[in-house]
Parts: sequence; C-alpha cells; structure tokens
Amino acid sequence: MRSIGDLASFMLSSRFQTALGDGANTAAQEATTGLAKNKARHLGGATMAVSLLDRKAVLVEQHQRGIAEAAIFGGTTQSVLARIQEQSEQLVGSLSLVSQLETRSEAKMLSDSGAEVFVDTVNALNAQVAGRYLFSGSATNSQPLPPGSELLAMLRLDASGAASAQDVALVVDAWFDDPGGPFETAYGGSETGFMSLPLSTGQSATFGLRADDDAIRDALKGLAKSALAADPGSGLSVTEQKLLLEDARTELNMANGRLIEERSSLGLTEAAIEKARQSSEAELSRLASDRLALVGIDQFEAASEFEAAQQQLDVFYRVAARQGRTSLAEYLR
Repeated sequence: MRSIGDLASFMLSSRFQTALGDGANTAAQEATTGLAKNKARHLGGATMAVSLLDRKAVLVEQHQRGIAEAAIFGGTTQSVLARIQEQSEQLVGSLSLVSQLETRSEAKMLSDSGAEVFVDTVNALNAQVAGRYLFSGSATNSQPLPPGSELLAMLRLDASGAASAQDVALVVDAWFDDPGGPFETAYGGSETGFMSLPLSTGQSATFGLRADDDAIRDALKGLAKSALAADPGSGLSVTEQKLLLEDARTELNMANGRLIEERSSLGLTEAAIEKARQSSEAELSRLASDRLALVGIDQFEAASEFEAAQQQLDVFYRVAARQGRTSLAEYLR
C-alpha cells in the first residue's frame, strides 16, 4: 500500500508526464502546420480578428460553389447553342441547293433533314444540369418544351390541308408567334423571369435566354417550315415545296444571326463568371495570408521545442524506470 507521500509523488509525476506529452504534441503540430495550436494564448485572448477572417473565408467559399455552378450552367448553355447553330448552318448549306431540285424524292430528303434538326433542336432546348432546365427561365424545375417529335406532330396536324407554301408558312408563323397560341401553350417554363445564380455579395450571373425567346422561335419556325415542306398531309407540289424550303432557308439565316448575338451575350456572362472566380481565389489567398500573420508561428522554433520536450520525456522515463526498479528491490527486501 502506498503512503501519502508516495501517492503525492506519483500524482505529481503523472501530471508532469502529461504536461511533457502535451507540450511535445503541441510543438509537433505547430512545427508541421506552422500555426499556433492555442490561438487564444498566442493572441493574448484577442481572437476577434481571426474569427472575422474565418467567417469571411467561409462566405467566399460559399460564393465559390455558386461560381462553379454558374460556370457549369454557362458552359453547358453555350455548348447547346453551339450545337443548335451548327446543325442549323449545315441545313442552310443543304437548302442552298433547293433551286436544283427536280423531284419529290429530292425535296423529301431535304425536308426529312429539316425534321431531324427540328426534333434534335427541341430536345437540346430541354437540356438540364443537376436537375435544372437551362432554357426555362426562373422555373428551372419545369421542362420548357415537349419532346421534339411530339411538338413536330402537333405542327403537322395543324398544318395539314394547307394548299400552298404560303399557307403553310402562315400557319407556322401564327403557331409560334400568336399570343396564347399553340407554342406558348406548349411552353412550360417561366414567362417573365430568368435563371440567376449568385457569384458574390451583390453580384449574380443571369442567363437571359429562354426557349420562348424570339431568337429561338425564329430558328424553330425555319426548321418547322423545312420539315413540313414534303409533309404528306399538305400535298404540296414540287414547286410549292421548293418555295417553302427557300422560305425556311431565309428564316434560318436570320435566326442564325440572332443566335450569334445571344451566344456573344452569353460569352460576356461567362467572362464575368471567370472574373468572379479569379477574384474569389485572390480573396481567399489574401484572407489566408492575413490569418497566417495572426496565428502563424516560427516552425523552426516549434521544431526545437519539440526536440526539447522529447528529450525531457526521455529523461523522465529513464528516471521513472530507475526509481521503479529501486522501489521493487526495497519491497523485496
């Protein structure tokens, strides 16, 4: 049984051992990170500045997530518009041969190409990223248009029976342009708002192109006219088919010009997103530098403290071991 003196000595030794161990661990961490482990002690209790820097860093990191999301939205939207424009331009190139057409089969080949591009364009406008539709405005949870094949079937039904190219063109123009008409009824996105994503405090990236935009409608009108030129429901003559295909080519040329403008505008938004990304990275770097100036320590000094603590621990263990052997010998006597 230990005496009171032995117990007090044991407790004092245990406390000293713990203190040496904690000191070694602290010095090791500080030597590795270059930061004070006990910030309050290092700053003399004045930790408000560090807390403010930490809160600012958290806010900037939140902004960075919004910036990353906006960059994905912008890049995907640009890719979709590029695809739409590329296919439209290829179709325009094919339609430039309309004057050389002589048979229904030749006209049908061009018309079928127009139908394929129409369906693909509508489906592309229904693209989404992370569950959000790109061309629905602020109603990002709503699909902007029905599938392309369904929309084309609706058009064909309404244009059936048209006797001339002009009649088909009038039906298509009214179908897309009339307020409350079939296209506006089919459109499922928002009618006024645009998708907006925050980049920083007081700054947002707004994507201002919806599937019901005039530039999109003009492109779809041109594609629809080319798709309906050889539609069996209209029964147009080869001459009337060629007139409608020429009309489609003119419409698509003008629509492509507007798509270029929309892509240029989107490019400015992408540039703003990239600038916000660079600014956020610079701000985080500055905050980290300011924080380091407050809680940073000399790593070489910390390494020296670690070595000293380790040496003290080694001495302590050797002395403790020797005392233990002596006490056992005395006990056995």
